Amino acid sequence: MRLITSLLCGVVSVFFFSSSAFALKTWQGKQRAVIILLEWGNNPAVVTKATVEETFFADNKLSLKQFFQENSVGTFEMTGKVLDWRHTEETFNPNDGCDLNNIVRIAWDIFREGINIGDFDTDRNNKIDNLFIIHSGRIASDRVGPECTFTEFDEADHTIVFQSQGLGSVGMLIPIGFYIHEGGHGYYDLPDLYSDHYHGQYGVGMWGMMGLGAWGVRNDIKREDLFRYPSHFEPLSKIKIGWLKPRIVNTTQKNVALRPVEKTGDIVSVPIKSGTNLYLEYRSPVGFSTEHKGHGLLIWKNYDLIQADGRDDLNNGNNLGYRPLPPISENFGDASDPFPGSLQIKSYTASGVRIENIVQTAEQITFDVIYSSGDEKEPIPYLDPIVPTYSGQEKL
Repeated sequence: MRLITSLLCGVVSVFFFSSSAFALKTWQGKQRAVIILLEWGNNPAVVTKATVEETFFADNKLSLKQFFQENSVGTFEMTGKVLDWRHTEETFNPNDGCDLNNIVRIAWDIFREGINIGDFDTDRNNKIDNLFIIHSGRIASDRVGPECTFTEFDEADHTIVFQSQGLGSVGMLIPIGFYIHEGGHGYYDLPDLYSDHYHGQYGVGMWGMMGLGAWGVRNDIKREDLFRYPSHFEPLSKIKIGWLKPRIVNTTQKNVALRPVEKTGDIVSVPIKSGTNLYLEYRSPVGFSTEHKGHGLLIWKNYDLIQADGRDDLNNGNNLGYRPLPPISENFGDASDPFPGSLQIKSYTASGVRIENIVQTAEQITFDVIYSSGDEKEPIPYLDPIVPTYSGQEKL
């Protein structure tokens, strides 16, 4: 059992992810989901069933299904069905919006007769693989943590509760980015990568799901779009989840090629010292990466993003003293972060190895890996030891 504390409305609460709720099968293979839409007596539904269907299951659009397709390169597929809105005379209290057991009970009482569990049970354990309950209520606070989204329910392997509009009081669209970010913590113990963004330290910014990429991919996105169009996971997170295996380059090689990660899952790992790799990926203007302010070669040192411009301005923002939600002028990732990027930076040196002659085209990025004499590394496991940096107090 994993304990997570969360800050909601200024109060520290405790939330448990149990091993039964987050089985190893999570986000693997082919799974099914049923989405039920619950309309409260005092909160009429304003989001259509068609919009929910597109958000979850649309092909070749920025849906949850498409996010998993891009990030896992087809190794995980979530399909399913959205059931139309049903009304309850029960009323929603914004101050009780995290009482998930009550929300699940009310929803299941209304929908249970119309659900054949076998239609959504791929592992044949007599439980729905993924049960999503979307309701028309809205929590008043913007400080919403995982205890307002994840719960346990006997009829499902995984039970997730969303508002139909935003997360707490923030945003207007179904917050799939928050679900994925928190699932990264709860399912795979992935770390938070955004540092103290209240005081201008943005970590990997919007370049990674476990950073501020759960919000979206650029600092000037509309407030109402928050959490709907998130960034890709970081290379090491995709490896940890089990979606990808990188190519290891541990000797001098010329003209190494990387294709767009969104289409191919192509990642190169370059060992630089024991327990530390460089991970290289080509973020291209495709799918969920389309609206990033820059595109090109991202170089990661384990979970640290190397910013091509050398300014490290992702960690030198303004000391605002409050959560800097978009749209805002703070830099959460810009065109000079990738290589060669807007500044045409075509090389990077680290611990006995140099990445140089970086050339970008639409189809691929090529580069040379040059080890200093005697610094070539023996192959090491591509899955580095992960040092958790998740503080246990959700600040996203």
